Amino acid sequence: MISFILSSLKDWKIFFSRSRSWVVKGGWAITDQAFFSGANFLVNILLARWLPPKEYGAFVVALSVFYLLAGFHTAVITEPMMVFGAGKYREQFRKYFGMVRWGHWGVSVLIALGLGVAAWTFFQLDMFSMAEALFGLAVASPFLLLFWLTRRACYSQLSPIWAVVGSGINSVVIFSGAFLLWWSKLLSAFSGLILLGAAASIASLMLLLHFRPQFLRFTGNPTPAMVISEHRSYGSWILTAALFYSASNQVLQLLISIVLGLTASATVAAVMNLYRPINLLIGSLSLILLPTFSSWVKKGLSTEILRKHVLTAVALITIFILLYVTALTLFAKPLVNWIYAGKYGEHWELVGLIGLVTILNAIIGVFVIFLKAKTYTREVASIRALSAVISLPLAIPLMKILGIEGAFFAVIVGLIVCVIVTYRKSFS
Repeated sequence: MISFILSSLKDWKIFFSRSRSWVVKGGWAITDQAFFSGANFLVNILLARWLPPKEYGAFVVALSVFYLLAGFHTAVITEPMMVFGAGKYREQFRKYFGMVRWGHWGVSVLIALGLGVAAWTFFQLDMFSMAEALFGLAVASPFLLLFWLTRRACYSQLSPIWAVVGSGINSVVIFSGAFLLWWSKLLSAFSGLILLGAAASIASLMLLLHFRPQFLRFTGNPTPAMVISEHRSYGSWILTAALFYSASNQVLQLLISIVLGLTASATVAAVMNLYRPINLLIGSLSLILLPTFSSWVKKGLSTEILRKHVLTAVALITIFILLYVTALTLFAKPLVNWIYAGKYGEHWELVGLIGLVTILNAIIGVFVIFLKAKTYTREVASIRALSAVISLPLAIPLMKILGIEGAFFAVIVGLIVCVIVTYRKSFS
């Protein structure tokens, strides 16, 4: 096993030595992820520490609803833009990106209206914490999605340094704004979400000034009809995969709030915050692994060599995450009590369970990236569907019996099955 890993490491070293400029861009990608995810990590920690559990729970559930709806935006707007913007329309990017921005506003308005209707419904039910959080998110969501889009545009143009600039601006505004809201005693789920939207709008404006997208007079190729058709065609399976992935993540958070209450949702989110740094690393690696795997597939490497490389990536990532999970679990109770000033400490055992979920998700994630490199998008959708179909029906009865921990036992069962299926599909 050791000789297998050392041999594969040698192959990776040779590959990266031949791709020095690309590795530098990968470093910028990690820095961008550090700024972007770091800001979200800190604001979640601060809100969990400063807000009452019920209000922080409303903030978490509102974000879960947003991520569920944002999957549609990612599938039909953002991911196709990264593909076509980097390839087919690279020479006409200003014009193409201008069309994509119109599509962004169309989808964003629909999402904001949906969140607004949900906020009004909760208000009528006298659930004011949820109503307030959802209303804040309805206002902020178009700008949050715009920032996601403009950051990814930087990668489609192979300019990750501009993504770093945008994420840096976003972080500064969030950090300073959170402190000012706390100092003035105005911090709430509503104001926290408005702050995220304001920071995203400022960062997006800076990136848009860099790209200078065309807004009107779209003559010649590409035409709006061409762009709509291509985005719809590409996004169909990706949307299906995103919906099922959200079903096994965001919907689970909603189920926890419905079955066990907002305080339980706040507890889960507080523990999951501890894994945001490792999720940052996984997110950064995905930006590196996808082009790497794609390059190997295009070179026509044999299935056995591809299996060797992919399994090496899985092994290295798993070992690293396992070390993180082990250290976190050993010091879970004092760490949770210290970070959250004594709140949420009674569920410190969740740290180990969520750690196992993180490991299994990372393994599946590497295989999914490999399937995307092979353009097997239908298989990706089927894997995400399998996870949701197994986990969600088990979650409610297990929560009734075991409480919060039961929800994650259901997720673990689904993920173990998906690891086996994903491995088989990757090399069949």
